[in-house]
Amino acid sequence: MENAAKGAESVVRRWLAYALESMVVHEQELGRLDAVAGDGDHGATMVRGLRAAHTAAKEANGSAGDLLVAAGAAFADAGGGASGALLGALITTVGRALSDGPYNLTTTTTALQAGLATVTRLGKAQPGDKTLIDALQPFVDALAGQPADTPLIVAWRTALPAAEAGVAATQTMVAKRGRAAKLGERSFGHPDPGAVSLTYLLQAMSTVWDENHPS
Repeated sequence: MENAAKGAESVVRRWLAYALESMVVHEQELGRLDAVAGDGDHGATMVRGLRAAHTAAKEANGSAGDLLVAAGAAFADAGGGASGALLGALITTVGRALSDGPYNLTTTTTALQAGLATVTRLGKAQPGDKTLIDALQPFVDALAGQPADTPLIVAWRTALPAAEAGVAATQTMVAKRGRAAKLGERSFGHPDPGAVSLTYLLQAMSTVWDENHPS
């Protein structure tokens, strides 16, 4: 049991490391997407927030859930703005719900459902409003639709295409929330940067598991 817990803590730290690396690579892309109908700082926000979150998780003690709570708080403080607050709240909520485990498909799905509810409440957004929810909701639904005894790694890989499809769908949406809503028509034809970055976070977790459990 102790080794499993330590393994979960390692997964969290490695996830944040991979997520940071991915966001650095995609920072300019996310900035360009955000500049279509926003201020163009989404990529910088994600890099800044994840750098702080990664440091916080490395320095924190406790369970994997505790590490996520620390990372989420650090992300919100460093990221700033609406994106920093929402993603920080998402990570923190998931961490609190996971607590000290067990870390399986059922508990992870429940934690992500709680995180989705938090983001929906704070952002006052729904599916179709062209936000990160349009990637997160289908991913969570895809996890929830799998048998409870499915290994989490398998379920996560299986659910990723749903998030990616959600990102693609945002190209035909007009932004209705956030700063982009003021220039909503300009956002048509482009994916939502928040949905894109959220999917990069989900992909980073899959990368961590692929290290030790290649398909």
